[in-house]
Amino acid sequence: MRAVVQTAYGGAEALELRTAPRPTAGAGEVLIRVHATGVNDQDWALLTGKPFFVRAFNGKRGHRGRILGLDVAGEVVEVGDGVSNLSLGDRVFGDLSERGNGGFAEYLSTAAAAFTRIPDNLSFVDAAALPHAGNLAVQALVDVAKLRPEHRLLVNGAGGGVGPLIAQLASHYGVRDIVGVDDASKQEFMRAVGFTRSLDYRAVDFTRSGERFDVIIDTRMTRSPFGVPRALAPGGIYVAIGATTSSLLGLALWGRLIGRMTGTRLRMLWLKPNASTSELATLAEAGVLKPHIDRVMPLADTGLAMERFGAAQHRGKIVIAVAG
Repeated sequence: MRAVVQTAYGGAEALELRTAPRPTAGAGEVLIRVHATGVNDQDWALLTGKPFFVRAFNGKRGHRGRILGLDVAGEVVEVGDGVSNLSLGDRVFGDLSERGNGGFAEYLSTAAAAFTRIPDNLSFVDAAALPHAGNLAVQALVDVAKLRPEHRLLVNGAGGGVGPLIAQLASHYGVRDIVGVDDASKQEFMRAVGFTRSLDYRAVDFTRSGERFDVIIDTRMTRSPFGVPRALAPGGIYVAIGATTSSLLGLALWGRLIGRMTGTRLRMLWLKPNASTSELATLAEAGVLKPHIDRVMPLADTGLAMERFGAAQHRGKIVIAVAG
């Protein structure tokens, strides 16, 4: 099979398209013919070895021979012993971040429990854009923030893959004031995907604007956690779902103390991969969720796709078309 293999830490130059052995399905596993794979922050972190704890857990030289790609949509072509929830020919999708990834290849074999059937009205490309970002959106808004219709919501870093899903979900839950923060070039895009208002983060520091929100979801953590309470209403909650190393450490060290001192709550989301994927399938089937695709690129251009992602040029999700 064809596979894009990581050779070291770095950028596009550290990825090579190679011929690799096709796996087989073991007990409790299924073999998937991969049709599409979404590009995510974790792929970029594992490729570049940043933040620093990536190398701490994976070694100084990285996992040579590793196949990245955690958001997978494909077809079941082999079923291992003991698998009862899936059958040959099933169209499935899932987040493989806790199962070794492997989506940048024509085939992969992993536990059947990682996958959910794709609704009939959802393409492989759209399905590949949903598992990781969709689970982040649902778990941040519903499980942690307990979003209610009367809440005012701000999303920092709203122009990537997860922001549009958050806007769609919030609108579905009845929220009317949904503010997106990102680069000036993404203002029109954010309003087009469901944000009622958009802010350029270079022109407006949302922690100093004077506005207060009941819920803030932060995909980037570009502002200090010490300043966040200025943008929160009394009892409001801030949920970080992505960040730099220094920002994460600051939130981990000081978040709860800051919250107690200011009457707010500052939290990090500890994602539970695939815990909400069945709900995502239901919402997508009902038309509530529709991922916004920045562009679809062939497997041979995976390095270019990662470069675009790393430069934060994308509006919505970048998806690798693997099959065909």
